[in-house]
Amino acid sequence: MFTKKTKLALVKGIITKETPIYVQFAITKHCNLNCGACASSLSRKNERELSLSEIEKISVVLSRLGAGIILLTGGEPFLRKDLPEIISAFCTKGFTVRLQTNGILANEERIMAALQAGMLEITVSLNSLTPEKHDSMVGLAGSWQRTITAIARFSQILPKRGAVLGINTIVSPQNLSELPAIIKFVTAIGFHSSLIPVHTAPADKEDFIIRKYAPEYAFHSEAFLEIDRVYTEIIKMKKQGYRIYNSFEFLRNSPVFLKGKRVEWRCDSPNLYFAISPSGNFLPCVELKTAYSMLDDGFVERYNSKEFKKEVGDMVTRCTGCYYACWPEMTYLCRNPLVFGERAIFGLRAAWEKRRPVTYERCLEIRELINSGGVPTA
Repeated sequence: MFTKKTKLALVKGIITKETPIYVQFAITKHCNLNCGACASSLSRKNERELSLSEIEKISVVLSRLGAGIILLTGGEPFLRKDLPEIISAFCTKGFTVRLQTNGILANEERIMAALQAGMLEITVSLNSLTPEKHDSMVGLAGSWQRTITAIARFSQILPKRGAVLGINTIVSPQNLSELPAIIKFVTAIGFHSSLIPVHTAPADKEDFIIRKYAPEYAFHSEAFLEIDRVYTEIIKMKKQGYRIYNSFEFLRNSPVFLKGKRVEWRCDSPNLYFAISPSGNFLPCVELKTAYSMLDDGFVERYNSKEFKKEVGDMVTRCTGCYYACWPEMTYLCRNPLVFGERAIFGLRAAWEKRRPVTYERCLEIRELINSGGVPTA
């Protein structure tokens, strides 16, 4: 759960709206998957990766900025052999470290090393309960079984109380109808479900970092009624107690974005959050590039300057809009009292409830029970 440093960042962020509560750090440009709607590896192919000593320097910079939660992502973080040392570099400075992974490389030894380095929060990507569908979406045959194996390992190895385990699901035409089933599965195994609307780029725009032109992942008007139906059911499930991490506010707005419209929410980058590229460049978000290196000696002063805040603010204002869960949820946390209340309750439950570990075989049993119309229990 949250460290003292993270709690202080949260309090400052909520009060002042000018503390970077949440930072996404892509520690590698490499990935072992080829997801249909992701251009990350391609767009970063010429970018260098930081050494461990350079990452340690960035951890000092983030500490000086008063950051709270550090999400280590990529690419695939487990591709870095020095991942435990990277985790330790942030944990020893008091940050709450969260790891985002596809799980393919997460064997028992690597999970134990990450845990010993201080990792207590993880999210694993799972896009379907149907192996063939998930494999097709991520571009790797056999990935579903390996991901479920990793989910079971995380469940058994991480502490049964105090650790936060999540499942990220990209919402697309390929899996829209099975979202309620995925939520049932995630709840039954003691994880939390996070639903992220798919982002695609138009054919004539190629300067995004993550999203790419992928027309097969775009929703069309004939699916709009199904989007409304599914999200109405999801909101009902959250009210019933299913373990859905997304706020009600985020869930209510997600259909708007999936239908191709812009969700009007206030982006608070760089004040409440920002991202870092594999080469150490500051990014207003996971899609917008800058040439500012966080390794520069004067970066902290630059970040705190009015000129920098205005420049980044203008970039954010001009952007075409997004609805990745991370940024809007942080804004909602700091600006919407109802979402703050949701998060406070979630934090209390996560700190005190004891999770029941599941095995790979139990995961398969739960899946089969859901597919047959049954109601699984944890």
